[in-house]
Amino acid sequence: MYTDNARISHRQLFRQILTGLLGIYFLVVPVLPDMTGRQGVLCLLTGGAVYGFLCIYFIRIRYFFQNPERYMGRIWGKVFILLYTSWLWLMGVCLLLITARITGKYLIEGSPSWAVILLASFAAYLGSHQGLERRGRMAEVSFPILLLILAGMLFLAAIQVRPEYLEEMGELPFSGWARGSWQVLCVLLPFAFLPVALGNVKRPADTGKVMWSALAVITGLLILTLILLQGSFGLGGYEHEEYPAIRLMSGIRLPGDFLERVDLFWVAALVFGVLFGLGSVFFYSHELLTRIHLKKTALAAGGAVVLGALACEKAGIAPEFFIRITMKLYGPLLFLLLLLAGLTGKKGKSIKTGLLALVLLGMSGCGVSLENRVFPMSMGVDYENGHYRIVYGIPQLSKVTGQDKEETQSGEEQALVYEGLTPQDALERFNENQENYLDMGHMKAIILGETIMENRDALAGFLGFLEDNPAVAGNIYVFVTEDMEELMSLDGQGVDSVGDYLTGILENTMDKKEKKAVILQDLYGAWHREEEFPILPEVTIVNKKPSIRQHSG
Repeated sequence: MYTDNARISHRQLFRQILTGLLGIYFLVVPVLPDMTGRQGVLCLLTGGAVYGFLCIYFIRIRYFFQNPERYMGRIWGKVFILLYTSWLWLMGVCLLLITARITGKYLIEGSPSWAVILLASFAAYLGSHQGLERRGRMAEVSFPILLLILAGMLFLAAIQVRPEYLEEMGELPFSGWARGSWQVLCVLLPFAFLPVALGNVKRPADTGKVMWSALAVITGLLILTLILLQGSFGLGGYEHEEYPAIRLMSGIRLPGDFLERVDLFWVAALVFGVLFGLGSVFFYSHELLTRIHLKKTALAAGGAVVLGALACEKAGIAPEFFIRITMKLYGPLLFLLLLLAGLTGKKGKSIKTGLLALVLLGMSGCGVSLENRVFPMSMGVDYENGHYRIVYGIPQLSKVTGQDKEETQSGEEQALVYEGLTPQDALERFNENQENYLDMGHMKAIILGETIMENRDALAGFLGFLEDNPAVAGNIYVFVTEDMEELMSLDGQGVDSVGDYLTGILENTMDKKEKKAVILQDLYGAWHREEEFPILPEVTIVNKKPSIRQHSG
């Protein structure tokens, strides 16, 4: 509601990440205190692996960042976002200081820092107001050139490597690895702002591969940089440098002395990347303030960043000061806020099993014992008067497993309808009346009402809800029926399980299965490609039992 409705592709997201971060990381990472030799390589691999797992978490919490006030209330939502965004403002000051120092030292010698800061902030701020889609196109065009210069120069730098320097192993104490890994985690904090943008990416549930690829490229190039620095200067030969990567490039000479100062192209590419990153600071600051109804303060916040940079430059405060603040204060703070975002439910209610689910993420779903779970075998959905109407087909487990048949009840309560403006709201209504955890990993069939099939937007909202739930498989059969609620009321009465019964009909007519069956993945594909949805098998009721037209009669 409060975001740019334009959606960017996965490729544009990938290129934005790399365009905005590579230049900064080439400057910052090699001078971190514990990032030398094999210890630095191991720390980079550790930090990249941690963020690789966090990428899954970022996808899950993107809804929170779309509307923080909905989940935490107006006051606490604002407090959360202001704390979160304050690190962006801090990094904006840091990037402006870096830009001024590099420009004055390597590009335009003696240029006044205040002029560089004003010009850089003006250019970055204008670029930040082009919208996510235009920034995506800008990154898509500039990224190949930027990568060619940055990565290409690294390979040219390999000519300077002295093999004997690479034989220097250096120390690898546990304390050094722990400190270095924490430094990498803090330096990679820009990834923690990706949940803000994922709501504006096509197929956001599939963006994990994009973030993993970006992490792999960044980690790989930084490891290569550390190896080249050691191979060119040896351990202890570059740590005193303010920007050792620039010194490395200054030694590159092309055959025939063509373009004698070829390193200036590399420095210019770095500055472009830093400016793009600065634009990202202003962009995400504006987006987050807009989502808590403080859009009018975005310009003032940007102005405060510029004034802060001017004041710090006059006071002689180095960019390293802000990196130390990140490691000591903002690193723990932002990780805590990320955890809170995952544990907070609608209007400030904490999800009781959130912490356990986070810790045990990916461990085969054993965090909640079987006796504390309910397993819907089918799900009925319709859309009326702006509300989703959902029925969870939860047969009594005793009937499904064949145990204690004589004690089985009619099960009419399983046909209760849960309403909500969104499928998530309907799920929350269900959870209010259910003490057990709803496990949708065993569903056999989804039954759609005719009304929701006639409303593409409503159906898209429901498909998005399912796609974001990793427990819901893509091979579930999908049907349509005229009266969804009447059909779902047969669960535990006319049949043991509507989902099992319909699946049995399809799978027992193997000769027609391929032609007549439609699975959930087919709907996903049509939705994302903006095609017509496939014709679904229609289910009717015959003699108080489900019947699929042209499949049973």
